[in-house]
Amino acid sequence: MLRCIIIEDEPLARKGISEHITQIPFVSLEASFETAMDAIVFLSKNNIDVVISDINMPGINGVDFLKSLSKRPLFIFITGRADYALESFELEVFDYILKPYSFERLFKALSRAQSHLIRNDVVEKVQTGTFAIKDNYRNYLVPYHEIQYVEGDREYIRISTTEREFLIIYSLKKITNDLPQDVFLRTHKSYIINKNFVRAVDPDKIIMRGSIKDIPIGVTYRDEVYKKLVNH
Repeated sequence: MLRCIIIEDEPLARKGISEHITQIPFVSLEASFETAMDAIVFLSKNNIDVVISDINMPGINGVDFLKSLSKRPLFIFITGRADYALESFELEVFDYILKPYSFERLFKALSRAQSHLIRNDVVEKVQTGTFAIKDNYRNYLVPYHEIQYVEGDREYIRISTTEREFLIIYSLKKITNDLPQDVFLRTHKSYIINKNFVRAVDPDKIIMRGSIKDIPIGVTYRDEVYKKLVNH
């Protein structure tokens, strides 16, 4: 459940956002405020995932308020001012919605926010896990988040990590079950990828970050790959 607050000085606009949020089952509206100053104490005492805020408000504006926060929730600006867009994205604002806007536009922004927070939560959990690899009489504990992809080669698998490659006797089917399914995805009969290393998806291959080679997409895996990486 996304925990959010609204900061909007116009009563009708604030009411409109509130009514939209009540229609979104995965969002919980924790509070709403007329000015950014009113929200400061609440944010200091409560964990909030998303702040939905106007920019042009009495006292401190939305952009300056964002700059003042040491611990920042995701910010979604809903504003009639297009001239703050560049500065907002330089501050890594999650989304920037121009008034007038539709329910569908707000729903899309909050859906993306939910997916973003879920992915980050998964990465934090994965970083505490390791995969044990025995190589030349030495046991290596490889953190899951360092595994870029796994390639099957008959009775062997090749595990590519951020530091080195391992070639071990192990089945691709077995390691598929061992790895966290929220992070790793089977893309081909011979490949498993870590979704956090994906840069782009082509019709027949996945472009990985850095100098990692392109990973093929098998015909029988294409629908699932697009569902998990493109249409999520």
